Amino acid sequence: MSSGPRLAEELRPLLATLDSSPDPVFITDRLNHIVAWNHRAEALLGFTAEEAVGAPCASLLAGCDGWGNRYCSDSCPLVAMAGRGEVVRHFDLRFATKDRSPVFAEVVILQLAAPPPHHFYLMHILKPTERGAIPPSPLEEAGTPPRSALQSVRESPDARARRLSQREVEILGLIAAGRTTPEIAGFLHISALTVRNHTQKILDKLEVHSKAEAVAFAFQKGIV
Repeated sequence: MSSGPRLAEELRPLLATLDSSPDPVFITDRLNHIVAWNHRAEALLGFTAEEAVGAPCASLLAGCDGWGNRYCSDSCPLVAMAGRGEVVRHFDLRFATKDRSPVFAEVVILQLAAPPPHHFYLMHILKPTERGAIPPSPLEEAGTPPRSALQSVRESPDARARRLSQREVEILGLIAAGRTTPEIAGFLHISALTVRNHTQKILDKLEVHSKAEAVAFAFQKGIV
């Protein structure tokens, strides 16, 4: 995954795990500039990493909601929400590709904390919808059926992934979808304390230190 000088050094090890993600991923800073861009983002949106990194998200992608309201702008509402410490939930947007054709995707936002002067970054994980399908991978072109998350875990060559229980795989998937602890608790009909306990077990089993690292691991291994 290509990144620019604006990215905090603390986050650079995380990026290496995202380049093999099956999902398009890009990261913006609090000034609304793109600071990291993976190969799948290039496949979906057409811009190379050299073209994307350092560019303002507003001018490059021109993201709008279904009614044409601009999200990707100099006064990005997501940056404002993150600056206030609010949770940014997933939503749908229409992006403009390099050739200016529209691409539709569900956007999942992960907030990545960073020391000053950066303070935070926003990782955008794109889930193309029917009208914005990403070009198929060689595996998809060969007609190989997709595997479930649990099957991916059980067949993973990484022993850390195989340690996860079925419930932990389920919770990891919900974390990757941007769900908060209370939302996961409500969805699974368990207590928030139980969710936190499962989350800590996930971090321990995967040998990572944060939810963001766990999600990056899951994307790298094809678990979510």
